Amino acid sequence: MFINLKQVLKPTVAKIAFLLVFLTTYVSAQELSLKDAYHLMISENGDLNASKQEVKVMEEEQKAIKGLRYPSLSLSGVYLNLDEDIGVDLNGQRDAASGLLGITDPNILGDWNFTLQEKNLGFATADIEWPIFVGGKINAANKAAEIKYELSESHHKIKENALTIKLINYYFKLKLAKEAEGLRKKVFETIQLHSNHANKLFENGIIPEVETLNAKVALANAKRELLAAKKDISLATTAIKNLIGGKTFSSTSTNFINPILQTSLSEFQNEMIKENDQLKFLKKNEELAKQGVKIENSEYYPKVALKGTYILWKDNLPLVETKWFVGVGATWDVFNGFERGHKIKAAKHKVLQVQQLEKQAELNLLTYTEKLYNELEKQREQYNSLATDEVLAKKLKFMRTRAFEEGTGTSLEVVDATVKLTKIKLFKIKALYYYNTTYGELMVSLNKTEFFLNKI
Repeated sequence: MFINLKQVLKPTVAKIAFLLVFLTTYVSAQELSLKDAYHLMISENGDLNASKQEVKVMEEEQKAIKGLRYPSLSLSGVYLNLDEDIGVDLNGQRDAASGLLGITDPNILGDWNFTLQEKNLGFATADIEWPIFVGGKINAANKAAEIKYELSESHHKIKENALTIKLINYYFKLKLAKEAEGLRKKVFETIQLHSNHANKLFENGIIPEVETLNAKVALANAKRELLAAKKDISLATTAIKNLIGGKTFSSTSTNFINPILQTSLSEFQNEMIKENDQLKFLKKNEELAKQGVKIENSEYYPKVALKGTYILWKDNLPLVETKWFVGVGATWDVFNGFERGHKIKAAKHKVLQVQQLEKQAELNLLTYTEKLYNELEKQREQYNSLATDEVLAKKLKFMRTRAFEEGTGTSLEVVDATVKLTKIKLFKIKALYYYNTTYGELMVSLNKTEFFLNKI
């Protein structure tokens, strides 16, 4: 019996490949890194996709403005029906002429009532017009369109940065909530174990009942805080899903980075002035305002254009014998009630307005950078201090637990030591959370999003 191995192995290989793809997709759907979340937000977020369309709108409008440099060609046609023919009646002059010539009957000279144009007529033309000088208006309009396109890109980037900062905040808030849940769960389990132990000691007459009541109250508080932590996880998860287009995930894989700050404040501030997208946006607005001044100044100059017409078809136009004509046309508005002067002043005030906004924005960014830097320093100091406190709190909890077990301590002391250690751990995690979110906000504002995502 002959067995075709290719036919047997082919379905098996296909099943294995499908299984691998399924497992890969399943794993990736379960675990979400901050970098993956960022790329999902870029591709799936509705607000960002709408902003991308606005950029495309401005790109097409920029291309449309370029058409001002080229000639425009148009076709036109008309067919008319007048109420009567257009003519000239010269019979009176004919009669006078016959008298001078001694002709007794003027009719001999014929009918001098001439029809110049019949009442039905029509024509079609092809017209071309090419502006050759408009006082620099076309150049300024093209430059303005280019700047508007760049502004739309900057505006999109600003919106992207704002959502990225939100995403970093929500992602690490979820991380914080999960860490808190883990701590709350351990506290609950520890106090529950201690409560059970206290009950046994009370039943054996070693400790009074009041000690068991302290343990029960602490257990109820621990349970309530554990449930609150679970709610925080749910809220943070929903917020992230909203930013990444509703994609689902079950866990996060990006960890907190430990607080290490090496760059000085002055270096951060100098970089902020150079790289911040909001400041670049204002600088582009200043350039646009200056182009607006050039456009208004162009109104003082004449407009010169080449013009031409070709007659494609005519009917009952005996007086028009030519087929085409070309020429140069010019218009010059000499006076328009001081409108141009006021518009130029308004455009110049616009430039000054943007310059003042730009100046204040630089000061605001310096203050903003200092605020973020000080927050980073604060959280770094908090984290290092809490790390020392955590060691002492662990030792205290161990000592309180041993004392209670030996009958020389109270359950309240054990609970207090456990809660104190938990609070220190929570404060430590919160310091990590605030450090990471602040550092992420600083890096995004410095236009270093990819650097930050690759570092964590």
